[in-house]
Amino acid sequence: MHAFYNKRLGDILVLAGLVTEQQLNWALEQQEQTYKRLGEILIEAGWVTEDDIAEARALQLDMSHVLLGDYPIDAEIVKLVPESVARTYKMVPVSGTDGRLAVAMANPLDVEAIDAAQRVTRKRIEPLLASESRIAEMLDKLYGSIGSSDITASMQEAASEADVQVKEEITDIDLGEIKRQSEEAPIVRTVSLMLQEAVKRRASDIHLEPRETHMEVRYRIDGVLHHIRNIPKSLQAAVVSRIKVMADLDIAERRLPQDGRVGLRILKRNIDLRVSTLPVNYGERVVLRVLDKSGQYYNLDQLGFSEREQKLFEELISKPYGIILVTGPTGSGKSTTLYSALLKLKSPETNIMTCEDPIEYELEGINQSAINVKAGLTFAAQLRAILRQDPDIVLVGEIRDIETADIAFRAAMTGHLVLSTLHCNDAASAITRLTDMGVEPFLISSSVIGVLAQRLVRMICPRCKAPYSPGIEELAPLGLADRYGEIEFFKGEGCGYCDGTGYKGRVGVFEVMPVGENMRRLILTKPSGTEVKELALKAGMVTMKQNAIEKLLAGITTSSEVSKKVFVGEDIE
Repeated sequence: MHAFYNKRLGDILVLAGLVTEQQLNWALEQQEQTYKRLGEILIEAGWVTEDDIAEARALQLDMSHVLLGDYPIDAEIVKLVPESVARTYKMVPVSGTDGRLAVAMANPLDVEAIDAAQRVTRKRIEPLLASESRIAEMLDKLYGSIGSSDITASMQEAASEADVQVKEEITDIDLGEIKRQSEEAPIVRTVSLMLQEAVKRRASDIHLEPRETHMEVRYRIDGVLHHIRNIPKSLQAAVVSRIKVMADLDIAERRLPQDGRVGLRILKRNIDLRVSTLPVNYGERVVLRVLDKSGQYYNLDQLGFSEREQKLFEELISKPYGIILVTGPTGSGKSTTLYSALLKLKSPETNIMTCEDPIEYELEGINQSAINVKAGLTFAAQLRAILRQDPDIVLVGEIRDIETADIAFRAAMTGHLVLSTLHCNDAASAITRLTDMGVEPFLISSSVIGVLAQRLVRMICPRCKAPYSPGIEELAPLGLADRYGEIEFFKGEGCGYCDGTGYKGRVGVFEVMPVGENMRRLILTKPSGTEVKELALKAGMVTMKQNAIEKLLAGITTSSEVSKKVFVGEDIE
């Protein structure tokens, strides 16, 4: 261990064989541009894990590294450190003797934290180094999920103070009383803690759904809705009103849908909430879309592309002009893919401009603009203005109508690279979708240089992943019946790290369809989607289904995810 003491973190990672000199040099260049920590850059690039960085730091500091979660911690040891101290200083008690206590810390050089722990425990603290994510997970496991007990306490306090009971007739509610209650500390705290909890659990959406006897709260995590808790019926109107006040909506209007937004700072992150209300039979249903403006950016090689697909896509985005379309349903990761492409293309010599609704993530060095329909600034109007700004590359958030399509396609014909999204099921369907929209076949043929279709599937939790032998009934719908007895699948058994779901995070499933000369000639004949797909397959296109099967066999995802998100029952092409 002493051989690594006091060496630079990057040098230790190279000596340990975790990164190459070239990767380290690239990361150091990125550090100069972004001012991020070296470890953070290497983790985002997918070359090392957070545990790798923690172990390297332990070698650098000549201290022990501990993998929290891989073994049980005695409950009596946990009681030695109060929750407030553990959470404030991000420390986890691990083991102890009569006079010593080993404590896992993300920053074992924090003298103030060590002193605080020694005061409350009256033991000599021996710091161990652990990754921040493992410490956060273990704190929740040992002391309870952050916010959960606090939210319950806030709701109980608010319910005890509530003077308003929600009646069957919404018109019976005293608006003045509801507004007063929505501004009371317990309600404000309840909503605030709920938002913190959702951000911490990586929820993309918060659903507040009124029922006959309560309001149900559900979070969408990794694309799946999870029941979180029920809010007492007596607090329903106040909670909804609090959210409406935050989003600058009309609390008196309960018969019509409303939309709004609010920007907040939650857990040191810039969060943009898109708020939508809808009158239903037991009150107003509220959905909050959670956009983390300081969210993690991805390199293309982190999205789940195979080597062949990534090479094809990078060849497409390196073209000087033409249109590249990314297709898929809402929530399939299209924006993430496009942002990753822009980060790949960004350079001091290139003017990149975007036209979005809304701006989901802020990208440094790229000129982003949002449409404003209320002010008359539509996609088409914004795109016209952008084309007068001398762009090299233009991102159009979505091609929704013929006017936007016409401008985008003519921009591609006049020397611009245009990237956009389209709602359709697969790559081949994009051509027929454009034709149905009213785009002339000659414009499609001369402008579209490639289509990328994608879905997102949940990844198996790495900490509770276990192999099993699939039965014939599971293999047959996937076209793998002939491999019965030869292959094994994997699944997550459920653990604290994945909240018992067996899944952690999502990865893309892709198909890339370059548009070559044969395809251009076919497009001029207004072909069906089947004809386009047949020609693409002859040219060597790998379908999303084939890509999904590859990820299934590699142990990245499960057969149930592939069946639900990608497969529809027929054999693989």
